[in-house]
Amino acid sequence: MSYSIAIDISGAERRDFVRRDADGARIPIDADTADGRVYREWLAMGNAPTPLPAPTLAEAKREKRAALAERRWRAETAGATVLGMRMSTDERTQGKLTAAVVASVLDNSYAVNWKLADGTFVTFDHATLIAVAQGVRAHVQSCFDREAQLVVAIEAAQDMAALAAIDIDSACPV
Repeated sequence: MSYSIAIDISGAERRDFVRRDADGARIPIDADTADGRVYREWLAMGNAPTPLPAPTLAEAKREKRAALAERRWRAETAGATVLGMRMSTDERTQGKLTAAVVASVLDNSYAVNWKLADGTFVTFDHATLIAVAQGVRAHVQSCFDREAQLVVAIEAAQDMAALAAIDIDSACPV
């Protein structure tokens, strides 16, 4: 078994995890996991991780895009306030909301008891259901729109410093 020191896109050493060379898995250094314990035992036997070379600009851009997609997903599914109500926005809720809207379009007198993010129930009539669905959709779309803007910035980065300056966390809607 061997491990490598992980390097971030700026070339700085990561202090929170190492890479297991056998499979490329990221192993949290201080986590109380089986992998973390095996790594610490490996260190105690006198071993040391080897440094990885700094990533190329193309590799760093690929990593930044992957991190951005994960950040967008977290923002997308974090929930949104629509009409003063805190709504879940995960994919499952989006699908159920779409099905309820279809039922409402087919029967304008349709009403549904909807469970909000805080666990309370409210009744949505046709108009409210449509408005809530549009609000949730607007939230989700804003997350994808921001991701698309940041992907353009990532691709335009001419060097590692420009790439590192793109803040994917503060730039997301949530």
